Amino acid sequence: MLVLMKGEVTRMPPMPPEKFFEMAVQQTQSLKGYLDQGKILAGGVIAGRKGSYAIWDVDSIEELQKYVSQLSMFPFGDYEFIPLISYEHAQESSKKLQASMEKLRK
Repeated sequence: MLVLMKGEVTRMPPMPPEKFFEMAVQQTQSLKGYLDQGKILAGGVIAGRKGSYAIWDVDSIEELQKYVSQLSMFPFGDYEFIPLISYEHAQESSKKLQASMEKLRK
């Protein structure tokens, strides 16, 4: 299951800036670890903002929730998740629709 995640820190945690940046480092280390494990296929930090995008490869939404909720900045951000269909699957679906339309025209 491929899922696009957008996460942005929207609430500054009630802590000194040094602790915030320590948590930001932990967050990027965690995301890099998930990338190394193959759970994230691609992603990166949004330039000039406090957020990131990632394409996750997980077996279920529950698995995704497990990983994301462990991120250090999770309680202070807003997250959006968009399920993706692979290009291969989309192409197969399009071909089937095209074939159905051709049958209807006959």
